[in-house]
Amino acid sequence: MNLRVSLMAVLLSTSISHGLAQENRVVGYLPYYRFENLSQIELEHLTHLCIAFANPDAQGNISMDGVDIWPAVQRAHEANVKVLASLAGGALRPEWAEAWARLMQPRYRSGFIKKIIQFTLAYQLDGIDVDLEWKYVNSNYSGFVLELRDSLHAYGKLMTAAVPAIHRYKHMSKEAMLAFDFLNLMAYDLTGQFDPGRPGPHSPYSLAEAGIRYWKNQGMPADRLVLGMPLYGWDFSTPGAVRSVNYGDIVAANPAYAHSDQVGKLYYNGIKTVAAKTELAKREAGGVMLWELGKDAHNEYSLLRTAYHTMKGEPLEPTPLPTAPFLDSIEVIAEADFTDEFSLSGAAGDIETLRLDIDIHPNPFQDTLKITNKEERALQLVLSDKNGRPLFEAFMRPNSTINWETSSFPPGQYTVSAMLGSQQLSRTLKKI
Repeated sequence: MNLRVSLMAVLLSTSISHGLAQENRVVGYLPYYRFENLSQIELEHLTHLCIAFANPDAQGNISMDGVDIWPAVQRAHEANVKVLASLAGGALRPEWAEAWARLMQPRYRSGFIKKIIQFTLAYQLDGIDVDLEWKYVNSNYSGFVLELRDSLHAYGKLMTAAVPAIHRYKHMSKEAMLAFDFLNLMAYDLTGQFDPGRPGPHSPYSLAEAGIRYWKNQGMPADRLVLGMPLYGWDFSTPGAVRSVNYGDIVAANPAYAHSDQVGKLYYNGIKTVAAKTELAKREAGGVMLWELGKDAHNEYSLLRTAYHTMKGEPLEPTPLPTAPFLDSIEVIAEADFTDEFSLSGAAGDIETLRLDIDIHPNPFQDTLKITNKEERALQLVLSDKNGRPLFEAFMRPNSTINWETSSFPPGQYTVSAMLGSQQLSRTLKKI
């Protein structure tokens, strides 16, 4: 590539990146095995479509299990939607995991990235989304990301990533984090099938707030954060057999459920919460993301439609009012002292008492705070100053203790907030 072409590519890349910072994104993921739903999805309500998931073979050749994605790319482009291929995914087959581990190594990296670029150009994609997660984010991750960024941006293509709501992988350097044009925050699955003994909301509003705060504190610009929301719920009705339920199926059972976040022991996000989270993202971030579009209700109760119209500042279309089953859903008091008890009315009219058992010592405090979670459930904790600015955040495992060093904090009033599902409980502390 000659110098003139190289400079033009850099300028194009910069222009694209700066353009993204000005838009309110509506990003949707669609797995290739959901293509039969493509005709039902209102693509015009998206700004970006991430087709999931592409993985390499042993030689680094990229594919989506042999599925031709060209018809989906064409339809999205006809709707003026940018299309990205999402790489990897949260669950890798052994052969994919082995290929990723080898191909990200420095000796194989450049050749592998060339094949990713070939795939991107062959399908006329607008970019690549990196969804390597947890143990697959290894010591070669940041080097791979930085080299991939340079190659993609040379062609004017985007690079994004899906990341946990309140966790930055230790092998994601700050330089690598900032290499992404935007991050999709997976602010869901706080509980679920993997934690059957902890029923409750898996994607509460409080997690959305905490996720945006967390990544801002990591140094990611707010307009490059995209808040993820689920199009499914977790049903804890049968002990030991927690199951995922598509939002579309929930609404098909009773359209009134679209106005709730809970039916019995089934927890999800309905229209009201998706609208509230989208408003939050408009104020505090750079857009919203939905996982995944095939699970939506493809009608007037669509959460994609809700997010789109809320993002545009347009009134939502009226939907039927709740019926009796909705009115019986559980309601939770939002704030109180840690030692307060809450009475929850279940769908069957039963009463359950909730009490959060947390020790915070001392109060008033000086140089340290010791916090003990005596619950059998994990809690998210945030220490904020009097202006609400978060100073410390922690995800506390059951029956664990942490110590926060506070000697550098000025005297004054502080707040510790504990979040469990949709509940946020706060206590005021004083430093002397």
